[in-house]
Amino acid sequence: MKIAYARFAAATIWLTLLYQFGLWFVIGPSRGFGRIEITWIFFAFFTNLTNLLAAFALTAAARRSTGFFSRPGIVTGIAASAVLVGLAWNVLLRDFDNPQGLRLVGELLLHDVCPPLFLAWWWLAASRQPLRYAEIAHWALYPIGYFFYALVRGAADGFYPYPFFNVRELGYAQVFVNGAGILVGFIAIAAALVWIANLRSRRVPA
Repeated sequence: MKIAYARFAAATIWLTLLYQFGLWFVIGPSRGFGRIEITWIFFAFFTNLTNLLAAFALTAAARRSTGFFSRPGIVTGIAASAVLVGLAWNVLLRDFDNPQGLRLVGELLLHDVCPPLFLAWWWLAASRQPLRYAEIAHWALYPIGYFFYALVRGAADGFYPYPFFNVRELGYAQVFVNGAGILVGFIAIAAALVWIANLRSRRVPA
């Protein structure tokens, strides 16, 4: 059952990423973006990068890999990021962006379908393994690294993928406050997952 689910979820997320990438190639030229710019912009979004990590982890599971992406801690870190993707979109961005038509389909798949799919995989595959709260410091390197990645990219080309990271409009002080708030949210999500995993590891036979 686990392998079948991993294959289904991996296929869904890969197809969603391909759909979103293809959609950029359809709408990008009308916004003045060339193919290289579209590819560059696609990899600017935390949502796309996180779903890519989730797809890698599910693909590894579908192939019965025992490598990096199969470790319970890694799966949990990706799951925390996936939950953050869904929450940030629904709480902070849904009304701000207000996509329509094909764009809305892509956004719903990326934010409302793929994260729960990966969270379900975490529940099936990783939530019975005991975890340490200290591991959260390692997982947090991903959103912290992304934050600085987004700022460096924005300083280079003026494109900020999220309004709460837009230095040109908000200034660095407010952007760092926003980043700190999002990091606190990520840590809270990760701590909840660790708590659930430790609780399940004591109560549910492996």
